[in-house]
Amino acid sequence: MRLVVADPEEEASRSLVDQLEEIGYPAVSVRDYAAVLSQCEQAPPELVICAGVDWASKLVAEQPRIPVVVTSEEILDRDLLLRALRSGITDAWQLPMTAEDLRQRLVETTSRIAVVASDAQRKLSQFMADLERDQRAGRYIQMGMLPPNPMSIDQYRFQHRILPSLILSGDFVDYFRITDRHFAFYVADVSGHGASSAFVTVLLKNFSRRLRREYRPAMLREPGNILQWINRELLEQNIDKHVAIMFGVGDLEEDRIALVNGGHYPPAIRVSGESVSFVEQKGKPVGLFDEVDYVSQSVSMAPGDRLVMFSDGVLDAMGDSRLPEKESRLLRAAAASRDINEVWKLLDVDVDGMSKPDDMTCLVVRRER
Repeated sequence: MRLVVADPEEEASRSLVDQLEEIGYPAVSVRDYAAVLSQCEQAPPELVICAGVDWASKLVAEQPRIPVVVTSEEILDRDLLLRALRSGITDAWQLPMTAEDLRQRLVETTSRIAVVASDAQRKLSQFMADLERDQRAGRYIQMGMLPPNPMSIDQYRFQHRILPSLILSGDFVDYFRITDRHFAFYVADVSGHGASSAFVTVLLKNFSRRLRREYRPAMLREPGNILQWINRELLEQNIDKHVAIMFGVGDLEEDRIALVNGGHYPPAIRVSGESVSFVEQKGKPVGLFDEVDYVSQSVSMAPGDRLVMFSDGVLDAMGDSRLPEKESRLLRAAAASRDINEVWKLLDVDVDGMSKPDDMTCLVVRRER
C-alpha cells in the first residue's frame, strides 16, 4: 500500500512517517503542495494524509479519485470539518495517536475506501451493461429500418452493407419506389458517432416515407430540390448535426439516374462496360447551411451498368495509404466486382475487427436487363 504524507512541517511529517513505517505502512513524506500533485500524477497513491483542511480540500478538488485524509494536532472546527467531509475528504484524524490507534484507524479507513470502490465499480458495471443493452436494442431497431438486402425494383437490383464502428451507426442507406416510373436511393453519413448520430438516421427514414407521400413532380426531375427540403427540415430540428449524402432518382422508362451530391465523399462510381470513373459533383452537406443549391447529374444505365457508393469510413479503414492510391483501389474494386461481397474482398478492409475508425458503408445499384 502506497501512502503519501503531505505536511509542510518537517518534524511533524517525519514523526508520522516513522510511526506508519513502525506499524508496517511505508510512506513518502512531501512538504510542498506542488510536489504532492506530482506524486499523485506520477503514481497515484492509495491514500494521501494531509496536514490541514486547506491542502486536503484542494487535493480532493484536483484529484477526486485519490482518497484523502486530513490530520490536525488541534481540535478541528466542527463546521469546517463538515464542509471538508462534504467536499469529498475521506476521514479526519486527530493527532497524535498511539501506534495501535493509528493502525486501527488505517484499517477502518482503507476498508471503507475498498467498500466504496467496490460499490462504485458494481454501479459502473451495471450502468455499462444497461447502456450496452439499450444500444443493442437501438441497433435492432436501426437495422430494421434498412430496406431489404438485396432488393429489386423492376430491372434494377440494390445491395448494401453497413458495418458500424460502434454498436449504433451514423451511416444509413435506403432505396424505394416513388411512382410506377421512378425510384429513389441514397447513402447518408451523419456527422459524429454513436447514439446521437444514429438518432438522425431515424429522421432520414422518416424523410423517405414522407417523400413517397409528399413528392412533387419537380423533385423527380431535379432531385436537388429533395436535398434542399431535407436541409430545411434538419435545420429546423436544431440538433447540431449535419449529413453528407449521395442521393439519386431513377427513371425506369428512360433508364437514367439523376445523382446529386450533398457533401458526400468519395463520389459515386459509375461502371459501364470497360469504363469506370467517379461521378464528380460538388455540393454542401445538408443540415449545415441556410442557403444551399444542388445540381444533379444524369447518367444513363445500360444492362450490366452499375453505380457503387461508399462512405468515407471505407477510406479510413485502408490505413495510411495516400488518397490517390485509396481512390484507385475503390475504382478497381468497383470495376472488378459484380457482387457486393466481392467488393469487400477486393478492398481488403478489416471488416471482422472489433475496432473500426468509422462506420463503413457500401451501396451497389445495378441494372440487370
